[in-house]
Amino acid sequence: MLYCCCCCGRDCVASLCMLRSPSSALWRSAPLLSLQRANAMMSAQASKWVPTFVPIHPTDHHAVAPHPPSLIRIISYNIHAQAYVKSSLFPHSPSSCLRWKARSEAILERLLSFDADFLCLQELDEFESFYKCKLDKHGYSSVYVQRSGRKRDGCGIFFRRARVQLVEEQAIDYNDLVSPSPIEGDKTVPSPSADLLKDSNSRNPGSTWPEGRGDPSDPRVRLKRDCVALLAAFRLIDAPTRIFILGNTQLYWDPEWSDVKLAQACYLLSWLVKFKESIQSKSDSPPLLVITGDYNSLPGDQVYNYLTSGLEENDTSQQHTRERRRDDFEDKLLNVMPGPVQFQDSSVKHDPRMTLLRAPLPLVSLYGLVQGVHPNTNVTPGFTGPIDYIFFYPSDCLQPRSLLALPLPGAPDIQGGLPNHTHPSDHLPIGVDLAVF
Repeated sequence: MLYCCCCCGRDCVASLCMLRSPSSALWRSAPLLSLQRANAMMSAQASKWVPTFVPIHPTDHHAVAPHPPSLIRIISYNIHAQAYVKSSLFPHSPSSCLRWKARSEAILERLLSFDADFLCLQELDEFESFYKCKLDKHGYSSVYVQRSGRKRDGCGIFFRRARVQLVEEQAIDYNDLVSPSPIEGDKTVPSPSADLLKDSNSRNPGSTWPEGRGDPSDPRVRLKRDCVALLAAFRLIDAPTRIFILGNTQLYWDPEWSDVKLAQACYLLSWLVKFKESIQSKSDSPPLLVITGDYNSLPGDQVYNYLTSGLEENDTSQQHTRERRRDDFEDKLLNVMPGPVQFQDSSVKHDPRMTLLRAPLPLVSLYGLVQGVHPNTNVTPGFTGPIDYIFFYPSDCLQPRSLLALPLPGAPDIQGGLPNHTHPSDHLPIGVDLAVF
C-alpha cells in the first residue's frame, strides 16, 4: 500500500491533488480539480462531479507511529427518498433528474465514486428492491431500519465486508419516547413530559397543525414523529482488536419543533451510552465512536449545542489542536476550491436551558473542528444551510486525516438549488477519512 505525505495510509488530495476516479479503484495524479460545474439548467450530458478529499495535518502525537494506521472512509448522505420526490415540491429542478430511473442510477454512481468503507444513508427507501442488491454486488453488506408508521424510508449503513465485520446492531425508534423507556432506570433518558416540551404551544401555532392529528401540546402526540436511528458495532479486519461504533440518524425536520428534535437527540445519546458500555464489556479495548446523520439543525441550535456540550470548555490543548488543523485545512482547501473562501469561528447561541442539559459523551463535529464553520449541506431555493454532521468521540486511537470538500456558496453546480443533473439529492454528501491506531 502506498502512503501519501499526510501519513493517512490512503492516497488522498495532497500537493498534486491525488484524485480518485469514479470509474476505477486506482488513484491517479491529476491537475487541481475545480469544483465548478454547470448550474441547475445544465444538460443531462454535463460533466461528472468528482469527490475531492482534502488532507488534514496530523498531530505531533501520531506523526511517528510504530505501525501504519488503518484508514476508514465514512460517508454520510441524505439521498432524499424517492417517495418524497414530486415535481410540485421541486419546481426548480429539471423534471428529467427527478425520475426514479435517472435518480437511482445517479445516486448509485455517486455512492460508488466515494470508494468508502461505510455509507450512512438517510431517507433511504427502495432498500430491498434496489440499493441492497446493487451495493451487494460491489462488496457492501448492510443494516437498515425503516421509519415507523406508514413511512417508506429509513436509515441504513452499508459497510465493505472486505474491511469490517458486523458485531452487533441496535435500531432506535424515537416514537418510544411516548412510552416507558426500554432503558428504565437510566437517568440520561429524557422524560417526554420534561421542560423540553413545556413551551410546545408557543413554538407550534395551531394553524400549522393538520386537523385530526391530535393535540400537539400532548407529548404522546408531539413526540410521535416516526423518526429512527441505527447503531452498529464493527470489527476492523486489519486491526481486529479495534471495535468501531457507527451511528446514523435523521431527526424531525420542522424548525418550529426544536423541542422534539432535542428530545430525540437526548434519546439517541442515552442509547449510545448504553450501546457503547455493552460493546466495551465484551471487548479488550474501548470502542471508537462516530455518529452521522441529518440532524435538521443548524450550528448554534439547541440540538447542535446539546450534542457538543459534553466537551470541556476550558481544554486549551484541544483548542490549540483545533486551530492548527483549521489553519492547515484552509491552505489546502484554497488550492482545490475556486473563488474566495471565508473562515470564521462558529457563533454559539446560548440557551439558558442548555446549562442544565449536558451530553453524556464528549462529541466533536469533524467539519466544525477542522474548518471552524460548517459547509452548507442542504441547498434549495427556500433553504440553504448546514444540517448534516459527522460527530466523533475524541480518542488517541482515532484521528481525522481528510474531509470531503463541498461546493462553495454560489458554485455553478448548485446554483438554482438541488437536486439537479449534477447532484441527485437536495442534500450534499459529507465524508471523512479516519486513521485508526
